[in-house]
Parts: sequence; structure tokens; C-alpha cells
Amino acid sequence: MSERKSSKDPESLSQSHEVIPSSPTSKKESFQVEMEPLTAKRKDGDILHATGVDADLDGLMLYPILVEQEDSWMPSDLYNWMYPPNVPRECQLMRKENLAVPACYLLVGILQGLSGPLINVYPLELGATEAQQLTISSIRSLPASFKLVFGFISDNVPLCGYRRKSYMFLGWTLASCSLLILIFFSDLSPNAADGTPPANAPSMPFLSVSLLGFGTGFWLADVMGDSIVAEKAKLEIEKGHIQSSCYAARFFGLMIAAPCSTYIYSTMGPQSVISLLAILPLVILPTLY
Repeated sequence: MSERKSSKDPESLSQSHEVIPSSPTSKKESFQVEMEPLTAKRKDGDILHATGVDADLDGLMLYPILVEQEDSWMPSDLYNWMYPPNVPRECQLMRKENLAVPACYLLVGILQGLSGPLINVYPLELGATEAQQLTISSIRSLPASFKLVFGFISDNVPLCGYRRKSYMFLGWTLASCSLLILIFFSDLSPNAADGTPPANAPSMPFLSVSLLGFGTGFWLADVMGDSIVAEKAKLEIEKGHIQSSCYAARFFGLMIAAPCSTYIYSTMGPQSVISLLAILPLVILPTLY
């Protein structure tokens, strides 16, 4: 392969450079700007284009092209915080097309926090033995053992043309419907003053099946969120930013929801907590498409 010679003095290339995008002749979409070649500009005004490995630019630090700020009503500082200009658009989590990713992690944390106290206390109030209560807790987490299977299926069997979105939609819908069935076909009112459960209180098998369906949908959607983050992480410049942001949202939701669940359960009863667990997954569905 022939090596391209430069008319520039090699010593002059050691001067400071700054990376700028090529001057567009017309307004371009963000993905078009991001795909342009890297450009290094010397302080003396000469432009050097880098489209690959270039001997003339050996040792220079080249950075991805910065996408210019779009017209927005937001102050520039707030806009740059929400949409960092040195981050590819696909990795800007606050974009409307990416908003489902942090929302999914936040919802996972909230549902974990809300469901914990409920599963630890409610079966005992229905008269379950400690062994039954432990079994119910294990049933909710059982689908987590099949996360690898969920990921394998989504990789190889697209659903409605999508490998992630459709399965996430299916997971949250299944989680919500499982608890809605529990709400509509049983009485989730608090126990009487003497501790007697309502006449139409859910049986242990019915409660177990409902929580199994909830757990299956919950972990299916969680796996799809992890898969999307893994794919977007390949486009990151500073590795680990997306994953750390998503897990911060997850643990924030868990930290807020756990004490709130205890208060709601003790003041308004189990039906309020289960209603929240059933409704919240439906809230995220519009952000998926």
C-alpha cells in the first residue's frame, strides 16, 4: 500500500490542534454530522482531514465530531447537560428516542422497592405458613434464572420486526396484566380487626401464579433493557457512562419506593400497593415506540 506524502513540514504537525466538524454547506441531520470524517485544524488555519490511519497525523489526539446544538427553548447549559455535545446521539439518554432506557431502569427499581414489603408481609396476613411465604418469594424471583434464555430468544427471534422493543412491551404488559387479574378476581382489602382475611381473599396458589406472571414479565423487560444498554455502550466514547447512569436510576427508584411501599401498605392496605405495581408498567409503554 502506498503511503500518502504530505506537503506540510512534519515538525509543524506537532503544534497544537483542535478538532472541529467540517463546515456543512447545508443543514444536516445529527446522524449525518456524526458520520463525517474527523477533522484536525491547526492554529495557523490549515485544515487536515483524517479518514483513517494517517502518517502525517501520527501522535495527534482526534476526537469525535461534536454535534451542534439544535434550536431549543432551553438555556445552553441545561441543553448541553441533557444532551452532551461530545456524546453520540444514540447514547444521549434524555433524547425522546432513548428515553425508554433510563425509564425502564427507574421502573425496575421502583417495582422492586414496592413489591418487597408486600411479598414479605401479605402472604402471612392471609394465613400462609413461613414455608409458603418463602416459596412465594422464591417464585417471584424464579424467572430471573432464565434471563439468558430471554436474551437468546430476543437475539434470534424478532417480534413484530424488533428484537428488543417488542419483547420489552410484552414483558411490561404481562407484568401488569398478571396483577390486574389478581385485583379483579379477588378481594385485596385489609384483614378485619380480629385478623380474619376477607371471604374472597386470594388463595396461595392464585397469589403464587399471579406473582409468577408478574416476575416473568418483569425480568423479561429487565433483560431487554440490559441488552439495549450493551448495544449502545459500543458507541460510547467514554465507556461506562450509560451503564452507570442507568443503574443510578435503578437504585434511586429502589431507594425511594421501598420506604414508600411500607407506608402505603400500613395505611391503605395491600390493594393500593398491588394497584401501583399493576399501573406503573403501563405508564412506560408509550415511551417504547
